[in-house]
This record gives sequence, structure tokens and C-alpha cells, in this order.
Amino acid sequence: MTCENLDEAPDSIESSYDEAVAAGPVAQRIARAAGEGFGAVIINCFLDPGLHAAREVSTIPVVGAGESAIRMALTLGERFSIIDVGRNKYVSRSPTVQVRSMGLAARFASIRGIGVPVLELNEQPDLTVKKIVREARLAVTEDGADVIVLGCTGLARLVDRVRLDVPVINPALSALRIAEALVSLRLMPRGGLRSPVR
Repeated sequence: MTCENLDEAPDSIESSYDEAVAAGPVAQRIARAAGEGFGAVIINCFLDPGLHAAREVSTIPVVGAGESAIRMALTLGERFSIIDVGRNKYVSRSPTVQVRSMGLAARFASIRGIGVPVLELNEQPDLTVKKIVREARLAVTEDGADVIVLGCTGLARLVDRVRLDVPVINPALSALRIAEALVSLRLMPRGGLRSPVR
């Protein structure tokens, strides 16, 4: 397994703009992955930048962390909420657009933000966990969620500390397990609809 950060992409993705800037480099890098012997690729960002473009040019499975986490939530409950991160107390609209584009608005309870920028998530882990738990409990009691989806793969190190009475989905691990399953089952996409950009 190899993990890469792309120099051409933003350091963190917290807006539709960041997502758009990252999409091209992500798709270009993924287009080369099959030829390098990889069996699958994971986009390790909840907003899945470049996911659909990458799938057009890839002959191996391309798994998005956000899409994987949301689909996993559907197997565990009726309604899910996303706990978002961000530069301020206002949540990004991107995860909501993501849910709607998947046709899942009827099962989407809410999105709640913790107001911690992605690059600061692990600076004060105790405080970050408290904010996640507070918003997740409100999502359950006020919004009717029975599954919580963490809206950032940067929370992977903290997910085991988020103790709730409902399932909490780790998007990074969800993507990894789905990618492993696709490879194990030898399920390959049609992909490769156009020549990879070099």
C-alpha cells in the first residue's frame, strides 16, 4: 500500500473551490496507477475530489472515502448525519451536494460542523473529540440520525475516542475496506473510457 500527497493539490480541502483545484491532479495521478501495478486507488478525502473523472480514465477500482462512508452508513441505519470540519462554525455545502448527487437526501438527517480547520484537527485532540461528540449527540437527539458519519478522513486518528450509542463511520477505513473487497472479489470497472491525461 502506498499513500501519496499531491504537490499540485491544496494542503486541505474545505470548500468547493479546494475540491475543484484538487480534482485535476487527483484524476491525472489515478490515471497512471493501473500501469504501475496498483489493484485499486482510494481518494483519501471525504469530498472525493476528482472521483468521477478518475473513474473515467481508470481500469482499476477508484474508491472515494466520502461515498464509501455514506454507503456504509446506509447499511447500519435509516438516517445518517455528517459531522463536518471547517475553518469556522459554518459547515461547507459540499457534503450536502455530495449526498444529493447520490440521490440520498431522504435518508440524510443533517450536517453539523465543529469549526476546526482540517490542518488543525490533531492539534488539540481532546477538544476536537469533545466537539465531535457534542454535535453528534445533537444530530441524534434533534435531527433523528441513527448513524454518524465523520466528514473528514483527517479524523481517522480520533475515531476510536468518539463514544456514542450509535455507529460512527470512519471514512478512511470504509474506503480501504471497500477497496480491499473489490480487489478480493476481482470486481473491475469498465473504466478507461478515454486516454489518460499525462
